[in-house]
Amino acid sequence: MEKYERIMEIGRGAYGVVWKAMNKQTGELVAIKKLIEEYHTAEECMNLREVKSLIKMANHPNIVKLKEIIRENNTLFLIFECMECDLYKFTAARTKPFSETEIRNLCFQIFRGLAHMHHKGYFHRDLKPENLLVSKNLIKISDLGMAREMNGKPPYTHNVTTLWYHAPEVFLRAPYYNSSVDMWAAGAIMAELFTNQPLFQGSSESDVMYKICRVLGTPTESTWFSGLDLARNICYRFPDFPGVRFSELLPTASSDAVNLIASLLSWCPCERPTAMQALQHPFFHGCYRVPPTVRLEDTCCNILNSVPLVFRIARQRELLKETRSLRSCATGSERVDASEDPIHKLLLNPFLFLK
Repeated sequence: MEKYERIMEIGRGAYGVVWKAMNKQTGELVAIKKLIEEYHTAEECMNLREVKSLIKMANHPNIVKLKEIIRENNTLFLIFECMECDLYKFTAARTKPFSETEIRNLCFQIFRGLAHMHHKGYFHRDLKPENLLVSKNLIKISDLGMAREMNGKPPYTHNVTTLWYHAPEVFLRAPYYNSSVDMWAAGAIMAELFTNQPLFQGSSESDVMYKICRVLGTPTESTWFSGLDLARNICYRFPDFPGVRFSELLPTASSDAVNLIASLLSWCPCERPTAMQALQHPFFHGCYRVPPTVRLEDTCCNILNSVPLVFRIARQRELLKETRSLRSCATGSERVDASEDPIHKLLLNPFLFLK
């Protein structure tokens, strides 16, 4: 650790403390996360969820980069790239609301990072504005200390996120949940960018569930049959609300934005889109520009008809008139290996459909 000079403390929690520091040899700014728990072997360090997941997801432009792992006297230091601030502070420092174009740009990158993470077999479980790091127009998912492998064995823990971004199945002690909890959190964050305040801000689990019911309306057998079973198992009674229209809740949002947020904040986890599906939603169609210079042959239609339908029919019609040259909303300069990132492969090749 001698090569690093600490500059200031930028975060502290139950896990440990984070400093902004400088590499004295190169002048590079970094973020150093010192963990409280002691680690006596290199194997213990490498088996940490955060370390394992970040190594597996290395070099994605929308996931924070782990640069180095240092163990000194059984104390573990994780050296990360340094970003300017988190999304919470970035939002608080603004003097005017985000435009929908800005929200589209930020959310496109968040979903892109989530798509890569989920493809690699992990889900975050603690997605919130404080865990989204921002530098200029680039946003990265960070703090994977609560990340879990998709094929992990239940039961899962429930004390996993800031309450305001908890998915309802976590509140109801579901023995198993999956990456759909990240999609719920992403929907809550997206709504917050439009309103500049947390959508489900509550002081306790019951208070947050009350706020969720007030917005979504009380779940029924048709909207969340399994949720009613979960509630009965823990003797929880949903408060009675009719719900509100998201268009009224988000008056400045376009119909596409409202539709995406409403789907992400579905009671039933299986009704929420995956990160890949969210990226293909009409709200993000402006993130893909394809010059209409070549009309594809009819044989291409046969290819499209032979694979699962992931894009909406309207989007397929657009793609049939357009070439493969694509531009993403993300403004980061880093590139992703197309063999590693499913959404990048999709952007490079509009005929690659993923199940």
